[in-house]
Amino acid sequence: MGLSALVVDDSKFMRESIRETLSYLKIGSIIEAKNGIEGVRAFIKHRPSLVTLDYEMPGLNGIETAIKIREIDKNVMMIIVTSIKSNMIAVKSGKIPNLGYVTKPIDPIMIKEALSKLQKQDVN
Repeated sequence: MGLSALVVDDSKFMRESIRETLSYLKIGSIIEAKNGIEGVRAFIKHRPSLVTLDYEMPGLNGIETAIKIREIDKNVMMIIVTSIKSNMIAVKSGKIPNLGYVTKPIDPIMIKEALSKLQKQDVN
């Protein structure tokens, strides 16, 4: 796919799981962050083309982190990863352009479908 990624999740197990999924999808460079603040810093430093964000994290949650990253780069693709389906209203509201979501447990097909949708969106 020729993409680089940043995985932001407070669970080491989920970061590893998402990393394995992204590697399976042939995404090259994969960076990890364990919370939203660390994620924003890693994004500024590495500028990946894809960011996955856990919805529920201490400090900045996934939506708050997505808003901060969107202020830096309006075109980066982001995917919220959550086990809470009721939060999809916030994601679907359209307040954050080019933001997809998948529910846990994740698998390569879910990520691939979310990426395909994001790559078709025009954020301008």
